[in-house]
Order: sequence, then C-alpha cells, then structure tokens
Amino acid sequence: MSSTTVSRDTVLSLVGRAEARVRFPDLGFADPWAEAMLASLDVDPAAFDARALRTSTVRTMAVDRLVRDYFERNPFGLAIALNAGLCTRFSRIDNGTLRWVELDPPHVAEFKCAHRLGHASDRHAVARSCSIACTAWMDCLRGAGDVPTLVIAEGALARQPPELVDVFFTRASLRLARGTELILDHEASPLRIPPRSRACLELPMLGGAVARYPRLRPFGGDEAAPALGRAPRGASGAPRLFQGGGAPSVLHLRFE
Repeated sequence: MSSTTVSRDTVLSLVGRAEARVRFPDLGFADPWAEAMLASLDVDPAAFDARALRTSTVRTMAVDRLVRDYFERNPFGLAIALNAGLCTRFSRIDNGTLRWVELDPPHVAEFKCAHRLGHASDRHAVARSCSIACTAWMDCLRGAGDVPTLVIAEGALARQPPELVDVFFTRASLRLARGTELILDHEASPLRIPPRSRACLELPMLGGAVARYPRLRPFGGDEAAPALGRAPRGASGAPRLFQGGGAPSVLHLRFE
C-alpha cells in the first residue's frame, strides 16, 4: 500500500479504537472497521502509550454519544466531519438515513478514496478541504435548505495556531445557519465558555486579547456546557471508564 502522511494524533485515535476491545475491555467499546483499517496499514500498536490510547478512546466515546444523540433528534440530518482522517464514526453512528461528509486535506482524501478507507454507502462521502478555515463547504451549505446540520471537529483544532482557529470560528459564524450544531474537543486548545449568564465561546489570543463568538452558545443552555465531560460521564454511569484519563474535554455548541 502506498504511504501518505497523517498526524500522530490521528493514528493514535485509530489504534485506540482498534485495540480497545482487547486492551480496554472495561470500556465496552468495539470498532470492527477500525480493527480492519489498522490491519491494512503499516502501524505498530505497541509504539503507542496505553494511557494515551485509553484517553483518546474515552474521548471518542464521549463524542460518539453526542453525535448519536444528534441523529436521534435529526434522523435525516447531515454531518460534516472536519479533518476526519482515519475516522470510522460513520460505521458506529449510521442509522440508515443520515448523510455524512468527511473533509480532509487533499493528500489524505485521495489516500482514503484510493484505498477505500471508508464505507460503501452513497450517504457517506470524502471531500477535499485546504484547511479548517476553508469556506467552500460552508458556502455549499447555504444551498442545503433547512437540512439539520452537525459539524464535528474532533481533533481538527489540535495544535492549530490560535489565529487560524479564530479565522475558522469567525468565518463559520458569518456563514452557518442558525441551529447548526458543533461538537469539538479542545484538549490542546484554550477554548472556553466563561461561567456567566449567556456566555459565548471565547478564545484567548496572544498578548492578552480575547476573541469572542457571540453566535456560538452552549447547546441546551448555559447550564449544559461548560461542564466538560459531565454528560458522557453521566451517560456511562461508570466513572471507571475515565481511569487514567480524566473526563474528556468536549464542547457541544449551537449557532444562534
């Protein structure tokens, strides 16, 4: 198989999902698609730290729960997965009616298509995107009418410069429709929602400035968000899932 370059975090997430059934049976997580994908790639699972793999898998489970809940509310909705990489979430979430688009850098998208690292469904597509701040897909959504839309940015903002993250949120705020939901993890980002009434998403910048995005508010009201990991922890009913990793840093937002 020809090679391409993806981030170590992306590979770590794949290894965690593929190894979870054997290495972390207490999580109750299994991903046959990830297992098959890992077997087809030249990757040594032993090269990854077990704690990091577990933390990544728990975060994936937290995002899965929120995404699954979205499509229970919007069974015919559309998901846009930014910088999806070696993602297998479609196989875990698919309800038979949702639509799923993965946006990747050109070389990753071409690699996935060439080697069929995806799912054979006309409701699942892989497309190219030059960066997280690309506006082409945002503009395309303007023609989608009232189709409920969820944007998933698991890992997409990791290690991105604050200036680029600011451009992404600014452009998305100008283009995405009211009611569009956004699920993101921010372990490697200073994103925050202050604990005050009607607080919006904020991003501290260099020099002490703070960028604010008034349209991005916690989904479900101020009481829901900034308790990072509260909903996933409550849903599992088993704090043992978080042993060695802590609650995942996940935000669920909505454009108002």
